[in-house]
Amino acid sequence: MDTVVSRFVTFDDDNDSTEEASRRLRRELHQLDGVRSVRPATSATVAPDGARGGELVELGTLLAALAAQSDLVVDVLRVVGDWQRRRGRGRVEVRIGDNELVLENATPDEQRRLIEAFVDRVFPPDR
Repeated sequence: MDTVVSRFVTFDDDNDSTEEASRRLRRELHQLDGVRSVRPATSATVAPDGARGGELVELGTLLAALAAQSDLVVDVLRVVGDWQRRRGRGRVEVRIGDNELVLENATPDEQRRLIEAFVDRVFPPDR
């Protein structure tokens, strides 16, 4: 596995806050080595008649392509967790393949344990 695609969904009080929050998270993720791309997710939903052409963006949802390395995924998830904690509100859902992690109101120690368990599911240790 060379690359994993992560899906980050941010939830906030309203659409404007959610959009701004996802923009800030996107900027932070772009700064990490090994993050190949981060872009807003687009919806498979068809635009209503009369709407301008183009894809519909899923509000608050980012797709990130990462090098498939457990230490990089840990770093990315720590950035996401720190970002969420600094905001003091909201919720972030992270999905890689069939694995999902939800960060909401967790202490730093709880976040660390949740991230470790998530990464162990995505990258099972050799047995």
